[in-house]
Amino acid sequence: MKLPRFLTKYWLLAVPLGAVFLWYLVYPSHQILALEDPDNGELLSYLPVTDGDHFQIKYTHSIHLSDVNEEYRVQGGRLYPYQLIYEDTGVGMPANAEAGQTFTMDDGKYIISNLQGSTDKLYLTIGAVKANHQIIFNNTSYSLQANIGPGETIAIKTRNVNHWMLWKGDRLHE
Repeated sequence: MKLPRFLTKYWLLAVPLGAVFLWYLVYPSHQILALEDPDNGELLSYLPVTDGDHFQIKYTHSIHLSDVNEEYRVQGGRLYPYQLIYEDTGVGMPANAEAGQTFTMDDGKYIISNLQGSTDKLYLTIGAVKANHQIIFNNTSYSLQANIGPGETIAIKTRNVNHWMLWKGDRLHE
């Protein structure tokens, strides 16, 4: 069966446009900070990021009951520790900087900066009682207890995803 001429013209346009749209849906062109299940890699929640972005993991120390901020920079698919800010030394917290790091005190808080190294993945168990784990990104705080659940273990890493994953994924909520 031969198609009418006007339908043939539209098919010649529809096929390339359909291919471009399919490519748009499936090509992994967006970098995210993925919070995933460490056992199976299932994406639990995410934040869109770009190279050079900074984020913080903030929590209440279980013994000192004071805030701790761990700051990271995203670069080239890796997480670089940037700075550690806390209020009390002692159990679980450093009393000084290591070689190459800077240890200062400002407004009653200890700050260790110039942290070295990088990692492709951070593991975190979300506190169930006092920890109040949060991710702070672009001056917005996201509660991990509310978004993922207390007592859950997660892996935090960068990942490139496509538009389809962004549309169906669960972005972190304030």
